[in-house]
Amino acid sequence: MELSKRLFMTASMVKAGSIVADVGCDHGYTAIYLVQNGICPRVLAMDVNEGPLLRAGEHIQEAGLSSYIETRLSDGLSAMKWTEEEAGPDGGAGCGRRPEADTLLMAGIGGRLTARILEDAAQKLSRMRAVILQPQSEVWLVRRTLSRLGYQITAEDMVKEDGRFYTAMRAENLRMTKGKAVPLEGAALPKGETAPEEAAPRAEMEIPAAPEGLFPDERTWRKAGERYGFLLIKARHPVLREYLQEVLKKNRAARAAILAGARSGKSPSEPGDISECIPEHIPERSRERLEHLEEESALAGKLALWMENGADG
Repeated sequence: MELSKRLFMTASMVKAGSIVADVGCDHGYTAIYLVQNGICPRVLAMDVNEGPLLRAGEHIQEAGLSSYIETRLSDGLSAMKWTEEEAGPDGGAGCGRRPEADTLLMAGIGGRLTARILEDAAQKLSRMRAVILQPQSEVWLVRRTLSRLGYQITAEDMVKEDGRFYTAMRAENLRMTKGKAVPLEGAALPKGETAPEEAAPRAEMEIPAAPEGLFPDERTWRKAGERYGFLLIKARHPVLREYLQEVLKKNRAARAAILAGARSGKSPSEPGDISECIPEHIPERSRERLEHLEEESALAGKLALWMENGADG
């Protein structure tokens, strides 16, 4: 099974031996790839739509992997069951129930829907080990949601395919890395299960230190990392560099179009200058849009310059 660049990027983030819940599995290609290549002993291929799920089932059957990949109609992780925790190495009891899969994979889903699925599955995620995501939009919202749910982004990658940019990330459950799995505060417990007497405090994502000379204040660095990825920035990822140039190009074009409309068809005197003053008579909605474009361009421009200088050096 040969995957597209964006799907291969996410599949490459799955650790060997993981049991994966592939939410939004579409045609089932990623699930098939993971089993065929000996990465996963078992995969749950899940989708909210019957059509794609039927096609996935057909492809799985054709590959002869029906014993290893199970398809389920599911909104997010709602159809993923709980199983009894196995006894520990000393023969003692396990820590209660855990989800069937230890890793969630979601690729090709919009950012807001991705964030909603994560929030809805908060209790199950509190007892899973990793999340691998490739949101189609609003990646910043997904990063923010992961942090709120106690996950630390440990790997990020980016590809360009058919003219579009795709970002993928792997995040680890901080409760697992600290040696204890506990339910999230306020999250609904599975039926028949009680919360542990001493629940660990909600863990938060650690923010890596900003590269020297990039941003003088933490607030701007946090905003840059949330929008473009701390790890991608620090690695001076070549696809991110290209993406930043695309952001600046689109912002200049958008600003020129807004100003041209405000001036009754007249183009701005310097259409490439994002810092041109905003006319006083411009409508409030257009003014807010221009201010947003200026803020985004200032951030992207600073990052692009720093990345180019480092790459050239």
